[in-house]
Amino acid sequence: MPIRSGLCALVVLVSAGCGGGPVTFGSAQQAYDRGVEQAADGRYMTAIEAFRAALDFGRTSALADDAQLALARAYAADGQYLLAGSEFTRFIEFYRTDERVEQAAFERIQAYAALSPRYELDQTDTRQALAFIHGFLQQYPENPHVAEADALRAELREKLARKQYESGNLYLRREYYDAAVIAYLDVLAEYPTSSYADDALAGAVEAQVEYAANSVPSRQQERYRKALDLYDQLATLFPQSPALAQAQASYDRAYAGWRAAGGEPTAAAQ
Repeated sequence: MPIRSGLCALVVLVSAGCGGGPVTFGSAQQAYDRGVEQAADGRYMTAIEAFRAALDFGRTSALADDAQLALARAYAADGQYLLAGSEFTRFIEFYRTDERVEQAAFERIQAYAALSPRYELDQTDTRQALAFIHGFLQQYPENPHVAEADALRAELREKLARKQYESGNLYLRREYYDAAVIAYLDVLAEYPTSSYADDALAGAVEAQVEYAANSVPSRQQERYRKALDLYDQLATLFPQSPALAQAQASYDRAYAGWRAAGGEPTAAAQ
């Protein structure tokens, strides 16, 4: 057993030396202290190598939890947010009883939020950040970072709402009117409190009118009727929205088309 332990220690020394040039470590404490020193100086890559060397001495060592958390933070400080998120997750999963798990959970949120790209791009990381925020708020409702996490959630959901709204605009421009209606209404269904909800509903009215106008005569009445109903929904949900006035022309077209297709005037429709 002593020989086996000595070989393990030798492996740590060699791997640390290869990763960090001539620097070698004889103990987890030495590697960890080196990482702390380098991180304090802003030399995050060297710090990362040292923290990894500390972990090479074993995840059950007395410093393993400190090294794991420090590793995650060093990746975050270096702007390597995907690796930071993964290392925060390892800390949370490996050291569940550690009192710093709550803080690590919040810092994991920050890492994934930093990965969130412009709205035009794939939003996988945005959705992952939102999933972590949801779990954090459910599990730690008294945490001092709750307000900040909630603000991040609103910001990220606004980005997803815009992406969905712009999808509706794209379908409308390409004259895929039925798809445009669905995309716009998804904004309202999934992000009803976003700043795009009223514009999306107005877009749905316009797209529905175009869909009706380009339908076979036998389907026009019901499809114009749906446009009128969407306008009524817009007026009910967003009575003060500028989008309501902008949708008036679409409403007028829908009403004229509905009447021409055989719709019977009522007090509600007039």
